[in-house]
Amino acid sequence: MKKIDQKLWILLLVVAIIGLQSCQRADDFDSVNENISELKKATVNNFYSSTLPVGNGVVRAYVTENRDGDPVEVGINLSAKVLDNLPDEPKQYVLELPKNKGNRFYTHVLFDWNPMGHEPPGIYDLPHFDIHFYIIPNEERLAIPGLSPPDKDDAPGDDYIPEFYMQLEGLVPQMGAHWIDVRSPELGGETFTKTFIWGSFDAEFIFWEPMITRDYLMTMPDEIIPIPQPIAYQESGWYPTDYKISYSPTKKQYTVALVNLMFHDGE
Repeated sequence: MKKIDQKLWILLLVVAIIGLQSCQRADDFDSVNENISELKKATVNNFYSSTLPVGNGVVRAYVTENRDGDPVEVGINLSAKVLDNLPDEPKQYVLELPKNKGNRFYTHVLFDWNPMGHEPPGIYDLPHFDIHFYIIPNEERLAIPGLSPPDKDDAPGDDYIPEFYMQLEGLVPQMGAHWIDVRSPELGGETFTKTFIWGSFDAEFIFWEPMITRDYLMTMPDEIIPIPQPIAYQESGWYPTDYKISYSPTKKQYTVALVNLMFHDGE
């Protein structure tokens, strides 16, 4: 009798999983399989935000933490169909990260779609995504005003600024000031494909931002790119040494993430 009950239980479980999978949209993430595979992981686990519809697909944010609860990666997943039927107007999406995961360092992701790009003209005026990873609450970000030109007194100290990074003009409302590597290829005349921004407000760095064109994502890249580091860090926390842009043909999803996070004491 026990054997029959056990077989019946297994059969019902399999039917339930198949039913859940069949109910998912084709462009949704396969959360059933991911949850099963993550149970097998011994060292790290992913924790996800809610999904939001973008284009014909969906986007979500995640934080990966180790056994100690420390973040080792923070990123977003884009289902492949996100690149289809994108809005004709600029659009912002806020993805709140799980509040009790990754030692509460990264708080949310501001995901922007810019169909006409933005300034400066001739450089970043191509259709692209801005992906801001913030360490301040969303409410604080929303309170950031716009100022132009930037005030030097509002810039972080020199030791906190990576070498070759300079502040762009203006303080973008509800975002902050943007810092760019002057060695970036697009600043030397090459076509913009991807670049990496540091962001600050009130003399403190508060976000890190890969900017990536839609055309570049359509090449289905698989790259890990080093991030220039400063001499010191303002706040104790986990900072990225690299960022990743990749496409998984198996999952049919793109990933953009800050990876190889390292803990640094604030000074």
